[in-house]
Amino acid sequence: MAMSDSDLVWMDLEMTGLDPKADFIIEIATVVTDAQLNLLAQGPVLAIHQTEAVLARMDDWNQTTHSQTGLLDRVKAS
Repeated sequence: MAMSDSDLVWMDLEMTGLDPKADFIIEIATVVTDAQLNLLAQGPVLAIHQTEAVLARMDDWNQTTHSQTGLLDRVKAS
């Protein structure tokens, strides 16, 4: 894929909470677009393993949401 200086790399992080100093990344997804936001490449979606102790500290919203999407199972299996 030919890259341009105007291409953009987008990263989406799912975390155990909203505090970047206390919470942990549990999923990373990336895409590359041109300046007009046309999709050029889609990177992998990676679940990041975290310990049971880290996952147990998540609030109810994160526990429920990440369980319903299957993310918690993928994190535990990673």
